[in-house]
Amino acid sequence: MRLDVLGRERRAWLGRSLEPSVPLLVVLHGSGLDGRTMATWTGLAERGRAAGFTTVFPDAVGQMWDDAGSGRRDGLDDAAFIGALIEQLTRDGLVRANAIVLAGLSNGAFFAERLARHELVPAAMIVLVAGSARAASRQAQPRPAGKAAVLLVAGTADRLAPYEGGRARGPMGMLARRRARRTLLAASGRESVAVEVVAADWVLANGLPGTAAVERLAGELTVDRLSWSKPDLPPVTVYRVNGGGHGWPGRPQYVPRFLIGPVPREPDATGLLLDFARPLLTGG
Repeated sequence: MRLDVLGRERRAWLGRSLEPSVPLLVVLHGSGLDGRTMATWTGLAERGRAAGFTTVFPDAVGQMWDDAGSGRRDGLDDAAFIGALIEQLTRDGLVRANAIVLAGLSNGAFFAERLARHELVPAAMIVLVAGSARAASRQAQPRPAGKAAVLLVAGTADRLAPYEGGRARGPMGMLARRRARRTLLAASGRESVAVEVVAADWVLANGLPGTAAVERLAGELTVDRLSWSKPDLPPVTVYRVNGGGHGWPGRPQYVPRFLIGPVPREPDATGLLLDFARPLLTGG
């Protein structure tokens, strides 16, 4: 689908549910990718629709989102684009306004967190894979402005979005910084915030107890599930993939391990996302 936003045509790939007024999954690609690739790579175009969701995969101009809020060199407003996309799909009766899920990979995950943290678009849930929050975004809004259920899937050996926070490392990190300098007005403030710090921000915003329930899951790599929950409040969950690298677990090892670390076959990030968002199908 094509949409005019502030005088510029923007594009997104739509996987439409057969039913009207269903929850919407907005799936944001990583740096160097596009919406169509993300639809195929995650399997969400088919699996999302089969589960009862409408899915949309927007394209970032230059294959990069303004994830820290510094602004773009081309003057485009990525947040306005996503907001207009949601408004159009809601106005057309395809999705419910109170059932929006923002999901993203890497640069798309950081962008999704920024959109929710600053309440730039309505989001009932966010799902962040291989990404957390940018330092500049968090500095501008230390505590999320609203509430949202949050799922983070992150590897402890991720060099591009370090689990403990900090600057992207290695050759792929250098490429990412080069693209940021070409695309964004300011490349500073794009350090990753530690995954569990971001989780704690949302635990506080959602009014949840501060202590997580921890469960060790077996698999190709061991996974620790950290869960914060309380009845009638949006939950926060972290899947900490021990030794995992930068990618979408359950999908291919897209570049060699020495560049990004291992992308395990388990957990299935797409399945985790759909399970986490399932309560929205019944209005829960």
